[in-house]
Amino acid sequence: MRQNQDKSVAVGVIGVGNMGSALVQGWLRTGQSRINLLLWDKVEELAHRMAESSSHSLTAGSTVRAAGSWEDVVAHSEILFLVVKPKDASGLLGLLRGRLASRQTVVSAMAGLPLSWMRSVLGPGPSLLRIMPNLAVRLGAGVLAVTAEPGTSRRTVEQVLELVKPLGVVRLVSEEELGVVTALSGSGPGFLAVMMEALEDGAVAAGLSRRVARVLVRQAAKELAQRLCEGGDSAAATGALLAEAGSPAAQGLALLEERGVREAFAAAVRAALERSRSLAAAG
Repeated sequence: MRQNQDKSVAVGVIGVGNMGSALVQGWLRTGQSRINLLLWDKVEELAHRMAESSSHSLTAGSTVRAAGSWEDVVAHSEILFLVVKPKDASGLLGLLRGRLASRQTVVSAMAGLPLSWMRSVLGPGPSLLRIMPNLAVRLGAGVLAVTAEPGTSRRTVEQVLELVKPLGVVRLVSEEELGVVTALSGSGPGFLAVMMEALEDGAVAAGLSRRVARVLVRQAAKELAQRLCEGGDSAAATGALLAEAGSPAAQGLALLEERGVREAFAAAVRAALERSRSLAAAG
């Protein structure tokens, strides 16, 4: 269901740290129309600062304000995003238990906490979904995986998908896949950042200035991303095309394979996945 262009949607956000603020800034940056954002954080200054800094980005028919309490957010939200650390989840869901109606929707961005566990703490009432975004949602260039509790109406799922669509690429996945999404899209940018830093370091060690090396590495990453996104080729096919036999790139790639860099990245994904699963087990 597409959002009714004549009706605004009331969206509450509990938790405006790194990810919560990224969601809010993404909605405002992408010109999401007719959205009324109500923010709350246990550090009240964060919510007030976010509301004040975001007010200049509003489009027609939209509002953003800091709530006086979490009860205020709950009472006035149609869709409520919970964006707190997993260790705070049990306490927050316990507070919300019995306070939400069946017409409301709760969307959790809390890593590693399964829907069944959240339902057991939250109790009956609202529809319940999980999303796994990354920080690039701030720029409208994120990746968001969405999964819904079994039995959630199609209308509710589509309403949430429509709401987060301006934030980047959105995919509806099974809950079992969400852990891998967390490991890849959530942690992947950090892994790629290490790779880019290593390339910078190599260029500097070879005699290039840090400033020039950084520009060249970022441009190379941008060119590759555009090539992959627009051309549809696999990373392997693109790499093979760029590294003709006997070329400098081919020599470098052979060394990376020899040093086990490919396996190191695969192991990093597995480690991030295990961490996600351990959070779920702790929940």
